Amino acid sequence: MRWSELAKATIAHGLTPPVFTDYLELSVGGTLSVGGIGGQTHRQGAQVDNVTELQVVTGAGEFVRCSRSRRPDLFHAVLAGLGQCAVIVAATVRLVRAPRTVRHYLLPYDDLETFLEDQRTLVRESRFDYVEGQVSADPEGEFRVHTLEAVAYGPPAGPAPDDAALLRGLRHNPSGVQIADLSYYDFLDRLAASVAALKEAGLWDWAHPWLNLLLPGRSTAALVSRMLDDLTPADLGPGVVLVYPVRRDRLTTPLLRAPDDATPYLFAVLRTTPPDDTTTVDRLLAANRSAYELAASAGGTQYPVGSIPFTRADWRTHFGPAWPRLARAKRTYDPRGILVPGQGIF
Repeated sequence: MRWSELAKATIAHGLTPPVFTDYLELSVGGTLSVGGIGGQTHRQGAQVDNVTELQVVTGAGEFVRCSRSRRPDLFHAVLAGLGQCAVIVAATVRLVRAPRTVRHYLLPYDDLETFLEDQRTLVRESRFDYVEGQVSADPEGEFRVHTLEAVAYGPPAGPAPDDAALLRGLRHNPSGVQIADLSYYDFLDRLAASVAALKEAGLWDWAHPWLNLLLPGRSTAALVSRMLDDLTPADLGPGVVLVYPVRRDRLTTPLLRAPDDATPYLFAVLRTTPPDDTTTVDRLLAANRSAYELAASAGGTQYPVGSIPFTRADWRTHFGPAWPRLARAKRTYDPRGILVPGQGIF
């Protein structure tokens, strides 16, 4: 079951899952095994935070229903558990009222710190239903183009958007603002045309040595600035750079590890490179590792959907205080270690 299918089915009843990742053609079970972070996370938590029950098949071959009150050890080991204890075969996901239309804002910024500060203001105030942001290269190849992306839901999920109220106090460059009204599903599926173009050009199946980190808000400007200094348009390829904040108090799933900071930021360098160029792939993986070490030294964590070389010791550090419970669940529900051994977690 893909999120696109679920969205279409629920929207037909005027309802919607509260959180989506940017790409709708991911599977429900797949993102619930990792976390599921998106532009609504600052208000609604991650996708894993909006699950009330799971049906799974454990590594021992047992079919189990689990929830916060029924086999909670298994429930909490599966959500964001990277497939280590069970395969998700069904999930009960919380739904909220869906808007019919949304207003979509793209706000350009001239400098990184102002861009990050305004993002932080918006998520703290919950002014928008969705907040993300991108950084792209200027004509000189420097990553100095900052775009804050925000969305306000219309009726019946919210009031008619008021541009003046929503944008009040923000310090973007007003000459480059783009505002568009979209149907709700068209907004959710906004990447469809870009994905089709990548497939048509033969780029969709290239290697994706992605870097995905959660950075402490207090250090985000310095860390992002340093990492972007080392990034070139050639190494990014037809990929994108995402930077946007979430609220730590909305993240309640134990295995979704995040910095000890009120407003962490997701920093994602979604690189794409030819798969037969192994020298470049290896170099980018090494760069990912260096970036992770820099982030970890400041209290950052990996958001494990990318490609950062990790050892077993790294995984124990990553899960921190949640590690003992995950290890017990692994011994209980996958005693022979048959599930997802390739990640090298155990």
